[in-house]
Amino acid sequence: MSILVAVGDDDRFESVLSVAVRLAEGLSQELTVAHVTANEVTTGKDHDFRDRVQSFLSDSPVRAEVTFEQLSRSGIRSGTAIGKQLIEITEDVSVEHVVIGHRSKTQLAELRDGHTGFVVAEESAVPVTIVPESAAD
Repeated sequence: MSILVAVGDDDRFESVLSVAVRLAEGLSQELTVAHVTANEVTTGKDHDFRDRVQSFLSDSPVRAEVTFEQLSRSGIRSGTAIGKQLIEITEDVSVEHVVIGHRSKTQLAELRDGHTGFVVAEESAVPVTIVPESAAD
């Protein structure tokens, strides 16, 4: 069993991973770190980000696997689409918990993109930890 950690290629991934590592350590779980990308084929930028994540986790006391998940294009708002895809991942693998970051958005951005974390929290069959933007390590 594992904890699914959804990370984006931004300045917040370290905070999200720090929370996930502490949770995994406390629950004696492994981490499955998923980077959702809209690219059909992973790019050099995607691989560079994966390397940054693996480097961050190199001294971690828990076992972690880093994966890429290609975003299925379904026409729905991007945050909503990513959230639904993460829900599908939790159903496909042995996931007992999800950890995801949250960033406040303007009303326009919220209407346009949706909130990934809220979709996951509302539809997940497993517990979800949402790491707020202001989380300190």
